[in-house]
Amino acid sequence: MGHYVIRVKGELSRDLTDAFPSMTADPEPAQTVLHGFLDDQAALAGILNHLDMLGINIIEVLQVPSTRPPDDDPSPTTAQ
Repeated sequence: MGHYVIRVKGELSRDLTDAFPSMTADPEPAQTVLHGFLDDQAALAGILNHLDMLGINIIEVLQVPSTRPPDDDPSPTTAQ
């Protein structure tokens, strides 16, 4: 699982951003930034392929450090 940021050219309509329910869309001037947590590389590839099939120009794809702890990481305990 990873947190991904996908920057595309142009402002995507609500109908288009709704096609990517695992991603949040932040419109910026002349761009849209999709970001969210994806389960694996296959999920990322699916989104990139979908954008490509729609003719949307992908500007940048980044994997960013997660801001939430991994699910299998036990919470630290403190001695009392």
